[in-house]
Amino acid sequence: MSEIKLEPLPFKEAIDFFKGKVTLTPKEFSELEEECKAKAFTISGIAKLDILNDVMRELQKVLDEGITFKEWRDNTNKMLEQKGWKGLSPYRADNIFRTNIQTAYNVGAYKRMTNPDVIDRRPYWMYDAVNDNRTRPTHMALNRKVFPAGHSFWDTWYPPNGYR
Repeated sequence: MSEIKLEPLPFKEAIDFFKGKVTLTPKEFSELEEECKAKAFTISGIAKLDILNDVMRELQKVLDEGITFKEWRDNTNKMLEQKGWKGLSPYRADNIFRTNIQTAYNVGAYKRMTNPDVIDRRPYWMYDAVNDNRTRPTHMALNRKVFPAGHSFWDTWYPPNGYR
């Protein structure tokens, strides 16, 4: 029997979404109209564009190469420390990673799911809560609820619809 080797597959739609982001300082980001914020990349408390660009480049590697959270955090902290910055705390690293990677994946999934050929065959979507000890009661109550793909429910509840 031959050995099965699992390798990460690139998620083109997520990669494309993240590559299309523009790095902005937190001040610039706060001045944007809400609909423009999805195209921007910033990190609260980091105002230097070169550092923001470096962190964004490290996040792009996650999508392009499939590196793990630990590899990303180690690479990012090493890069920050080489530039004279203190590395990211575990909580902050987790928050930055989850927010950006999950948003990219969710945008990519939305693009795939709204493809006319896909929506033709899968016109209903099911809400699937994480169901761990951090799941909010409102999210748990919606778990496994099914709505048509074009239903207004998804305007509010399509992920990401809450962080952490």
